[in-house]
Amino acid sequence: MKSIVIYYSQTGNTKKIAKAIYAGMSQTGEQCDIARLRDVDPGNLAGYDLIGLGSPVIHARELPNVTRFINYMTSVDGKHAFAFCTHGAIPGYYLGRIVPALIQRGLTVIGWADWFCSAYHPVIPKPYFTDGHPDAIDLKEAEDFGREMIERSKRISQGETGLIPTLPRGREYDERYFPVAESPEDFKKMVVQTEFKVNTEKCNYPRCTHCIDNCPTNAIDLSVSPPIFDKSCDLCWLCEQICPTGAIEIDYEPLDKFHKPFNVSVLQKSVDTFEAKGLFRRLVPNEKIGWDTSFWTVKKPPRFKIDD
Repeated sequence: MKSIVIYYSQTGNTKKIAKAIYAGMSQTGEQCDIARLRDVDPGNLAGYDLIGLGSPVIHARELPNVTRFINYMTSVDGKHAFAFCTHGAIPGYYLGRIVPALIQRGLTVIGWADWFCSAYHPVIPKPYFTDGHPDAIDLKEAEDFGREMIERSKRISQGETGLIPTLPRGREYDERYFPVAESPEDFKKMVVQTEFKVNTEKCNYPRCTHCIDNCPTNAIDLSVSPPIFDKSCDLCWLCEQICPTGAIEIDYEPLDKFHKPFNVSVLQKSVDTFEAKGLFRRLVPNEKIGWDTSFWTVKKPPRFKIDD
């Protein structure tokens, strides 16, 4: 059989998990490829028997580039698939959206998994609850998962269809993947109203197109004046965070103010709930969390290097 692991990664966490999954799959002796989402033609997957797809969770779901990729998948009827994601506290709606979407394209989804990883949202505290992940234990779990997907796919192909899992729904899904779903309305309003400004004295366009090249929604146009961040922007903050010169400017102070209650009421409560269920290993104790030091105040752009 021939398999492929397809991933979208921003900070490198998802790439690490994807590579570990790939390593586990390769250990079975079966042919396996690994590729970035941007390097794969969704209409050219007919040669694969098993397709793995993973990305980070943003706003409790997948980013639009992942949705778009799935929507353009063709010639995959009856093939096997699995989904995986990385997140900083809550898997959220991710698997509840991705698994049905893959099934709708004709794929048989044979498994899914999620991993806690260090998070780099501008207004979360640093140090953060999940800092230190993925560690060696996480990567070993990902490796085992990859090997399991190959073996399960083989057995299902041989007629053991009872091995095809069913994704939990309703309350059962929420208890496992989204135990704390509240979100402060004031923060939601602030996010939608956020303005992106380009400091033309710092911006090196057209010599530099880093933000344009890496925007997951293709929302940025710097060829006009003033530059455009159109309605397709998903507010993932990536452009501002990776700008080599800090030319993209966002006023994070109002967002920071309204997000602070969310840090406790949702993020801390979520990781506490997952820890109590044995689903999260805490590496940073609560007393070490940087409640008063949001990420945007700790490091100026570029805050991290976009995964390549």
